[in-house]
Amino acid sequence: MRKKIVWLLVSVMILSAVVFGGCGKKEVTAESLVKEANENMEKAKSYTGDMDMKMSMNVSSQGVAMDMDMGMQGTIEYTAEPEIVHMKGTMDVSLLGLSMDMDMYSQVEDDKATVYMCMMNEWMKSETGIDESSIQDMYAIAEDGKDMTLAEETEKIGDREVYVLTSTITGEEFQEIMGVMENMTEGVGDMNWSNMQANVTMKIYKDTILPASVSIEMSDSGEGIESEGVTVKFNNLSVVMNYVDFDSVDSIEIPEEALAAKSVDSENILGEEESILESEVSETETEAQ
Repeated sequence: MRKKIVWLLVSVMILSAVVFGGCGKKEVTAESLVKEANENMEKAKSYTGDMDMKMSMNVSSQGVAMDMDMGMQGTIEYTAEPEIVHMKGTMDVSLLGLSMDMDMYSQVEDDKATVYMCMMNEWMKSETGIDESSIQDMYAIAEDGKDMTLAEETEKIGDREVYVLTSTITGEEFQEIMGVMENMTEGVGDMNWSNMQANVTMKIYKDTILPASVSIEMSDSGEGIESEGVTVKFNNLSVVMNYVDFDSVDSIEIPEEALAAKSVDSENILGEEESILESEVSETETEAQ
């Protein structure tokens, strides 16, 4: 079960690195508005932001059930040339009483992405092939803007006005997104997301027509999602990405210790993360005795 717990957080981190790294390639809604926003994102050389992910769920396996709250907060910086995403933050798991720092870099070169991840001061790296057409498919659910709504009134973030765009995606559509990342997130493509639906809100700065934030709120129909005998029922899942600044990052340097890290097969990276997590759990339990 711990492996599935780790999957939930690590999957979000890896998926976010690719999704937010390629955000300038998708259309979301309100054709003329989104087209201009995408064109401006294509011109952006870099951006900085922050992400906040929260999960409240019930996990059950073989008749044993437990409630759990998990979260991850961190900062994100991105450069287009070379295409590198750096995410740094903290992961919390209430059930296990854990709070761990996490650091991750993802670099895309040609048709592959190299992910460098550090947990418990241990770096590891993995490579995976990038199917450009598949990544584009991740955004197909919103390309034509048919199911998106542009709010009549703008809102304010600080002293800046933003357009507000909303939509709802089904579990099947979300599963398509996760399936694209199947080779990077073990077991994701095998899970049944059909009972899920997510509310998506995107805000675009009025003065620059650049993204201000993207948020996803997801709820379960009550049946949960099941994989390999483990059922997860979400009370609430939310992911919020805020774009803070554009064209302010000159370069992102991947640390030498990350570049020199041992290579781990992308299909086994969660097993490595599980070992690290279990080590931390054991240390926590020992200290508590």
